[in-house]
Amino acid sequence: MRPSDRYVHSLNFSLFIGGPCVLGAQKLGALTIHAGTIPSDRLLQILRQFHATVIWTTPSYAWYLGETAIKEGYDLRKDLAVRRIFVAGEPGGSIPETRNRIEQLWGASVYDYYGLSDIFGSCAGMCEEKDGLHWAEDHILVEVIDPDSGEPVKAGDRGEMVLTTLQKTARPMIRFRTGDIVSFNPEPCRCGRTAIRLNGVHGRRDDMLIIKGVNLFPSDVEAVARQDHELTGEYRLVVDRINHLDRLTVEVKHIHGYNGEPHALADRFERSSRPSPASRPRSRC
Repeated sequence: MRPSDRYVHSLNFSLFIGGPCVLGAQKLGALTIHAGTIPSDRLLQILRQFHATVIWTTPSYAWYLGETAIKEGYDLRKDLAVRRIFVAGEPGGSIPETRNRIEQLWGASVYDYYGLSDIFGSCAGMCEEKDGLHWAEDHILVEVIDPDSGEPVKAGDRGEMVLTTLQKTARPMIRFRTGDIVSFNPEPCRCGRTAIRLNGVHGRRDDMLIIKGVNLFPSDVEAVARQDHELTGEYRLVVDRINHLDRLTVEVKHIHGYNGEPHALADRFERSSRPSPASRPRSRC
């Protein structure tokens, strides 16, 4: 963001760490509009009236707002001036397939941020390279551990993120277990920064499914569902039990106007699924 930008903040202003982020835009000197969580039609009017160039919201709402704008007759590239979208609050922004779909919808660049109210504001953020989120290591000590043994995991492996505050004085937190399952990259980024990079939040400990001995997070399914442009990107996971064994069925929805065979689309989705064939989820469209 630059002083010449017109920034619309559309995150919740209640007891949520995203609320105070407007202070950074104000300090920078950008025109700052405190929209908060208002109806989509009013938010679109604000974006159009003020020719907003930057907006901050959640990944799912950015997608929804773009689709709503099109239904309302907006041309996202001509009628609106949004060119950068900051997202936070959900893991979707760090999933390339989801981020790409939002970017193609808006014709704008999407940047993911991570933060949590228990610790700090935006603990990590994405640069122009979009190759992970840079940690604010001068404020936060980051560990990624095996959730069961508590031992550190290797770079690139998934584990639970544990955070310790380094600058807070009124309410310091030591080895706070976030419950977020992440992976990290310690190598310097192409942008020149040397801070640890968060590869993304793959899920939460309480989100994980174990299907035939394979650990599966909803974000793994999301990545497959949103790379196929003949699917809407929406999905539902249905877990049932047959003969004492868990079975996962993934339901996906094809786009309006799709003229192919639904079973062929379902088969293609199943082949694209990441788990091994023995544990691959059944799919239906």
